Order: sequence, then C-alpha cells, then structure tokens
Amino acid sequence: MTRKMSRFREWLRPPRNLLVFFVLIVCLPAATLIALGVRLLEQDRMLARQRQIELLDRAADHVVRILEQKLLAQRARLEAGPCTLADTPDDSLCVAFRADRIEVVPPHRLPYYPLTQPVKEVASEPFKELEAYEFRQPPDLNRALIEIKRKLGVSSDPAVRAGGMLRQGRILRKLGRINEALSAFIDLGRISSVAINGEPADLVARRTRCAILQTQSRLAELREEAAALAADLHAGKWQLDRETFLHANAKLDAWLGRPDSSAAGIGDDALASAVGWVYEKWRIKSQTGTTSGIHLLNSNVPVTILWSFGRARDTAFIAGPRYLKSHWKAEVEKAVHPARAYIADVGVEPPLDVAKVQRRAADTGLPWTLFVAAGEGQEPPEFAARRRNLAAGLAALLILITAGSYFILRAVNRELAVARLQSDFVSAVSHEFRTPLTTLRQFNELLAEADGPTPDKRHRFYEAQTRATERLQRLVESLLDFGRMEAGRRPYLLKPLDAAALAHDVRDDFVREVNGLGFSVEYASDSGPHPIEADAEALSRALWNLLDNAVKYSGNSRSIELQVSCRNGTVAIAVRDHGIGIPLSEQKKIFHKFVRGAASTSGGIRGTGLGLAMVRHIVEAHGGTVRLESAEGKGSTFAIALPVGAEQGPAGC
Repeated sequence: MTRKMSRFREWLRPPRNLLVFFVLIVCLPAATLIALGVRLLEQDRMLARQRQIELLDRAADHVVRILEQKLLAQRARLEAGPCTLADTPDDSLCVAFRADRIEVVPPHRLPYYPLTQPVKEVASEPFKELEAYEFRQPPDLNRALIEIKRKLGVSSDPAVRAGGMLRQGRILRKLGRINEALSAFIDLGRISSVAINGEPADLVARRTRCAILQTQSRLAELREEAAALAADLHAGKWQLDRETFLHANAKLDAWLGRPDSSAAGIGDDALASAVGWVYEKWRIKSQTGTTSGIHLLNSNVPVTILWSFGRARDTAFIAGPRYLKSHWKAEVEKAVHPARAYIADVGVEPPLDVAKVQRRAADTGLPWTLFVAAGEGQEPPEFAARRRNLAAGLAALLILITAGSYFILRAVNRELAVARLQSDFVSAVSHEFRTPLTTLRQFNELLAEADGPTPDKRHRFYEAQTRATERLQRLVESLLDFGRMEAGRRPYLLKPLDAAALAHDVRDDFVREVNGLGFSVEYASDSGPHPIEADAEALSRALWNLLDNAVKYSGNSRSIELQVSCRNGTVAIAVRDHGIGIPLSEQKKIFHKFVRGAASTSGGIRGTGLGLAMVRHIVEAHGGTVRLESAEGKGSTFAIALPVGAEQGPAGC
C-alpha cells in the first residue's frame, strides 16, 4: 500500500501549473463533450420511448377491435341456435333460461343452480296407517315392516316405492338390522325421479347410508361411500340450489375429515355465481328492458358474462379465466407480437418499468381494463442503432482521451524524471570532482609552505597527491568511457585471458586504494583454469565498480568477498557484501543510468549513478549477464557471468 501511494505521488510530481493547464486544455473539454453525449443519449432514449408509446397506442386500438369482434361473434352464436359441447371448452358454459327450468351446456359443470328442477314429491298418504304401527306406544315395528313390504309388492309408482323404501330402511335400522337397512337405502338410491322433502331421493338415500356407517364406526366404508358421493355432488349430478348443496357438502367435509370448504368456494363456484347473477338479470328483464350486454363478475374468480334475451331464445355465455386466456387473449397476443397484451382484471398486470398504454373499460365499452406493454427488445430499430453508434463513439472517445492523457502524463513524467536524474548527476559529479581537487589543493599548499615539510612528510604528501590524481583520472575516464558506450563508439579489444588472474589483480589494486578504511576483501577461486575472451581494461573497470559499490553500501560491515568460479561453460565473478541491501523495487532500476537507490540519498553516499550502468554495458558487450541477489539488511551479491573462451570451449570448465 505504501509503495502504491509513493507511485501515485510520483505521478503528481510535475509542476502544478502543468497539471492545471493539462486539466483545462484536455480534461475539461473532454468532460464537457462526454456530458453533452450523455445528454444526447438521454434525449434520444426519450424520443425512442415516445415513438414506442405511439406504436403501443396503435396496438392497443387493434386489441380493442379484436376483442369487440370476438364478443360480437360470440353473441351471434348465442342467437343462432343451441350451444353444443364443442362451443364450451375449458371453464366456459352456455345457459338457456326457460319458464320452469335452466338448461346448462355442458350439463355437469355447475355444482349448484339458482333454480332447482321440479320433480314429484314422495307420497306420504299411503303410509299413514303404517306409521301408526311405527310410532304408537309401544311400537309394532315388525307389523309395520310387513305392511310396507305388501305396499311395495303391489305398487309400481316411483313416488310410492320411494316412500316405502325410505320407511323400510328406517324401521330396519330401528330393529338393529343394519345390513338390511343399508340394502334398503341402496334400493332407494336407484330412484332419481322423485324428491324427499325437496331433495332428490337418491341423494337422501346415499347421505343416510353415510350417516348409518358413521354411527356403526365403519370408517373405511364411510370414506369410500362419502368420496363417491362428493364426486357426484361436485360433478353436478343433481340440480340443487346453493343452500342444499352447501348443506350436503358440509356433511361430506365432516365425514371425509377435510377442512370446511364452504367459505373458500367449491369447484366451479364462480361459474355457478355467474349463472345466478345472469338468472336475476333474466328475471327482471321486463322491468329493465335490457336484452343484451356483457359484464365482468369478479367475486372470487373473474368470470365474463355475455347474455342475449330475445323473443325466441334467452341465452347467456359464461367464460372463466382459462377460456379468456386460451381463446381471446392468446389470439390478441399473436396479433400484437412482439408487444404483450394484458387483461388486468383476469391476469397479471405489466411490470412498472416497461413502456405501456392503458385502455379503461369505461372508454372501450369492454368489461375489462386492457394494457399493451412493450415486449423484450421491442424498440424502433433506427433509434436502437443510432443509440448504439452514439454510445460506441462516446466510449471510443473516452478510451482515446484516457489513453492519450495517460501516455502524455507518462511521457512528461519520464522527461521530468530524466531532467531530475541529470540534475542529480551533475551535482554528484561535481561532488566527486571536488573531493580529489580539494585533496590536491591542500597538499600543494602544504608543500608550498616557506619552511617546507620534512622529506618523510613530503614523500607521504606526494603519495596522497598521486592517489587523488589517479582517482580523478578514473572518474574522468569513466565519464568519457560511458559517453562512448552510450554512443556505441567504445571499442573492445577481446583477448584470451584468465578471469581468476584478472580478478586477483583488480582485488590487489582495490585493497591498496581502500587501505586504511578497515575493509577486508576475501578472494576465493575454484581450481582449474578460467579462460575467457575479454577486454582486460574494460572488465577490470566493471569489477572495480562492483567492489567500489560494495564498500559504499557495506554499512557497518567491513567484509567483502570476491569469488571466481567456472562451471557448465560459464565463468562467474561474484562480489558479495554484508551491508544494507537493495529493496526489490529498486533492483531493476539501479542498472539504468543516473539512477541511485533511496539508501544513497538518505545515507549521503557519494556516487554518480553510472557505475552499474557501465557494468551492464561492459558485460553485455562481452556476451555475458549481470545477476543480482539482495535483501534489505542482508547484503547484496553481484555476479558477472561470461562465456568460456572460444579456444577452450566448455571443456575449459
């Protein structure tokens, strides 16, 4: 994190006025252009949405026309003749109203009716004498049973037979002859053309059988009998009114052990409610004068009612939500594809975030509120293509401005960095020149004194002047050599020589140079020859620079190691110190010209920043490489790797 912050600060190092001018000249116009582009995109999006709404308006009008045609066609079918099963798929039905009855197609789709079908009531008059035996005190049940059988044997009237079977089963139950009582009610259940107290005789018989099975705790038989009765009840086997149906259904709920279903709506309860609604409309048609119309009944399930009351036929068509979706809505969606049509009262409304138009029932005369919404990807193609091109252009412009700004700032930073390095180099070279020149001037002044130094002192002064002169000469020659290297004009005279001998000689000369500073330079070499082809002067200078750097950056350590080895066709000359080390982030940079590590600046270590750059030039000119291994606080090792001389070949190692 610290290194990233330092790099960020380096980017902000150019003069602030330059950054200000850059922002004003490049960034501000670019930001303005991008803002205008974004605004243009938004305006284009609004224009596309407006165009989309216009298209959806036309689609909504088309939807209204299609649904009007559907309703007109359905009314025409109602007025043309009787409905068939083919006319009433899914959850739809046709209803025909007569003075004494209601006809429904299909006949078993309703659980109950607003008007029950009149049937003959069970006769009670023939059984008054028998009931005297059954209900007197004490009762004579056997005599009553004999008389009932006699009556049943001589009568073929369904009303009489139903009354007899009802009483026969009741008496057998009182006598404890349960199985015979159940059989009697089975016989009663075969008679469906009469009613007992307003209920179909067969329904009464089957309910009574369930009641007997319950009192006898014959639960398995009870569940089987009740399940069969529930299936027939919900299939509309009997034309019951709502109260009778709910009463019978409540008994079944108890026998089958299921929750009370009367409040939740049973079976096609919505269709039955719609039949009741239109029946009331038919009953009062003479008062209202209404002969046809359409209505949406939305009690618990939305149901559409279409009716036509004429002189010859009074009929109605009732459609549940499944019919509406599969027949009318499906055709509408095909007509407006890829837009989506929604009938809000019988289906899901469109999402809030899409373009849509609405048609209210009060405006269209239809019973529903309609929505037409844009489908996925539905947009005028010319707007979509133009917006894509505009967005691509803005993106390309943004990338170009960003990339250009990056490279401009990078180039400016590089140039300023080079200028700073050159300034640092001039300062460092001036300091390097000042030190030997100061030494020469001091000793010249001592030698020029009137009384003059003793011969012994004079000799030491001359030796010091010689060392300062040699140092000054090396510095000048280094600068000249580096200039020739950079220009490619430095000639290298490659001759066969022994790397170990060269390194030993350089080490001896260097030890004399640093004599008195307390440094020890340990030399080691493996056995055998170390043949290379090299320019002795140039390679000596590279090795001298490595030793000089080792002294400068040794810190408190005074031990330096010089090692020469030869293996695998390569001669290696390594210089190792135990000093302050080099951070990983600087290990590649320090081989560039004028670059000096952060430790040299903070520690006040002298140097020009050319030593390692010269080493790299010289070694690469010899076909070799320079490797660095270092860690902060653990010292550094610089290793020059050179190929073995051509005359010796790899066998020389």
